[in-house]
Amino acid sequence: MAEYDEYSNSNSIILRLMELILSMNKEQRLDLLGKLEEMPAEDLSIGDRNDARKDFAKNISFSVRDREYRAICKDISNGGIFIQTDEVFTVGQTVVLNIPFSDGNREIKVPAEIVRVSDNGIGLRFMKKDE
Repeated sequence: MAEYDEYSNSNSIILRLMELILSMNKEQRLDLLGKLEEMPAEDLSIGDRNDARKDFAKNISFSVRDREYRAICKDISNGGIFIQTDEVFTVGQTVVLNIPFSDGNREIKVPAEIVRVSDNGIGLRFMKKDE
């Protein structure tokens, strides 16, 4: 998987998807289409958010004001992440996330902003490079 910055905007994501699809042969494209059509509509729906969320129950580390924290991530999308935590944070704080790759051997550092605080955690929006 590429670095976050490479896929930080919607156009980059669409272009990369198109590249991947165009590199497939006809049978692979039909197989992909069939798999997408078999998915429940709620898995494809983005609801009132801009990006579909995906379950991502992993321990992650993150830092706020040079202090390190560890918590459980509940879900992730192209636009952000929700972290389950009892720590007290405020909306607007900047966070640096250390998100592990699925292989477990590497991680990526991603800046984010706290956009929601609830009783069970914090919602973060990934920050774009120009922010």
